[in-house]
Amino acid sequence: MLWLGLCALTLGLFGLLAYWLPVPLSGNFQARGEPSGGWVLALGIGVGPIAFSALAAQGVKPFLTCHLFGKQLARVPLSRWRGAPKPATAEQAEPHEKRAHLTRIERALGRFFQNLDPLDALISWLEHKRVFEVQSLELDVQYSFRDVALTGQILAALCVLSGILPERYVINHTPGWDCEDRLALAADGRFRIWPVRLVVDLLRFVLKRRSAVRPSAVPASE
Repeated sequence: MLWLGLCALTLGLFGLLAYWLPVPLSGNFQARGEPSGGWVLALGIGVGPIAFSALAAQGVKPFLTCHLFGKQLARVPLSRWRGAPKPATAEQAEPHEKRAHLTRIERALGRFFQNLDPLDALISWLEHKRVFEVQSLELDVQYSFRDVALTGQILAALCVLSGILPERYVINHTPGWDCEDRLALAADGRFRIWPVRLVVDLLRFVLKRRSAVRPSAVPASE
């Protein structure tokens, strides 16, 4: 029983450290849209030796990969978790069922996060100290539109926004006057998170949203 107590004590100490000490986090986001209608989205997140990346593009099924020390550990298609419409015919039922088959853990996570609003959660984390902190965020934007007036309006808005943001936020923007719809965006950020506090705050947020939804639900019998 002594070794069980030592293991519990060690886990408790790690939990306290994770509660009080932040973990550095880096992120990079790339997006591009062309006049031809082609587009691509890429996201990368790094936490120490672990890195996650997601990619979606026109004609390419989106997927998520996980790397450890630069070695790929897993690659999962994101379409696995996307809701798909019900099959119109019986012939389509079997492929649909196979595509929608999820493990128990995936179903449990889906039920847990179904009421989670990512934007509201992020705003909540930014409002709380020692949960999620933005150390630096640099945004590079290249844009042009067929409507030249719209390009000018966005240019003016970004100039004003660049002047009022804190120093840790930087916006570099380059307008184009080619009279065509084109957009290229790149964001690079450095953050700090407190893992245990983040999980506790996430649990509180989800449970609060669920408790707010239940009273407003009207029974079917009524």
